[in-house]
Amino acid sequence: MSATNGAPVPPRHPSRAPATSPAALEWKKRADRWLGGPCVGVWRLARAGRPPAPPPDDARHVVLCKLWGIGNLAMVVPLVAAVRARHPRARVTFVTLERNHALLASQPGIDRILTLRDHGLLAPLADLAHARNVLRDDRADLFLDFEQFLRVAGLLARASQARCVVGFDTPGQARAGLYDRTVPLRSDRHMALGFAELVRAAGIPTDGVATHALALSPEAEARIDRLLAARGAAALPRPWYTLHPGSGDNFPGRRWPVERFAATAARLHARRGGTFFVTGGAGERALAAALAAELAAHAVPAVDLANALDAPTLLAWIARCDLVLANDTGPVHLASAVATPVVALFGPNSPQIYGPLGPRQRALYHAPPCSPCLTNQNAKSSSCTLPICILRIDVEEAVAAAEALLAVAPSVVRRDAAALRGTVAS
Repeated sequence: MSATNGAPVPPRHPSRAPATSPAALEWKKRADRWLGGPCVGVWRLARAGRPPAPPPDDARHVVLCKLWGIGNLAMVVPLVAAVRARHPRARVTFVTLERNHALLASQPGIDRILTLRDHGLLAPLADLAHARNVLRDDRADLFLDFEQFLRVAGLLARASQARCVVGFDTPGQARAGLYDRTVPLRSDRHMALGFAELVRAAGIPTDGVATHALALSPEAEARIDRLLAARGAAALPRPWYTLHPGSGDNFPGRRWPVERFAATAARLHARRGGTFFVTGGAGERALAAALAAELAAHAVPAVDLANALDAPTLLAWIARCDLVLANDTGPVHLASAVATPVVALFGPNSPQIYGPLGPRQRALYHAPPCSPCLTNQNAKSSSCTLPICILRIDVEEAVAAAEALLAVAPSVVRRDAAALRGTVAS
């Protein structure tokens, strides 16, 4: 695909992939550890005694890789501009999961997207082999691996014979041997700052990336217009609230109970009116339906948008909303990227690392001694069956946080969101 030099090319596998279950994701993490660990050891032995390669002065091909996590991508994609500023003659390739293709295709500065399917066993292996062959034929001068704990991206870089590879040195993950330069993955700073430091380690200046912004594509905005018209939603009263009760593939213990989402919505509606929209991915339709039913029981007007929005359309939708209430997952960072106020609910994860960025965002977090139990050091895996951390957030606290954000004039919020919108080059 080319976002800068031509018309977009569709993904290799355009059919919608089945949702990945949390169990399947954990299986993939274990496979990465069991198979990837020995492969890293073999690579280190093969490279023993060879000096690490320095970052290039004038790269002709730069590869960025981030697989899982829409929220992580929202922090990585803005760094493409820094890569282009430092290496203006370089082609920029992005390696990611197939599910992320639409979002990356809507962003400027990326010349090619290589995607990996994440369902099943043979499909990911076939796509890895394809990506290796493509990248070996078009050898990268610089490969930036933004994965925090998985080894597969670094192994792909080495299998494709990238000249210089930069990645994180994550405690307990035995990944550092894959890289020419490493950045320590720290647990005391926001991940956006960690991604920016990784880019600087490759000799690319950044401005620190205290926040992040994504471009809204005209196509996604047009899809929102059509969706609103088809559902008669354009005339529904404001404020418009987005409720996101899911948490993606990884660890459902991050989810605040739908009953509390509904109770929060009921109180906000009683005080301010408005319309509530429920969002969710393909695997969260039942959860979204449960929340919609709870909202109906409270006589709260609601529109179910679960599985109706791809990532760029969800981004465009969030940009039009007045408030997002969401668990610790991708829409939190999409809201930050378009300056939409967001109340983010944290429990097993720490907002110090993954909280929303910006002045109109609030992270609610009351950590017991066992939290955070989802860390990059443990590959974001948890066996907790009673996530009391997320249950410590009560409804009145969420209502108060939302009220404080809604006290800012909606016109000011939407003006700030408009200022962040970019134009996708044709």
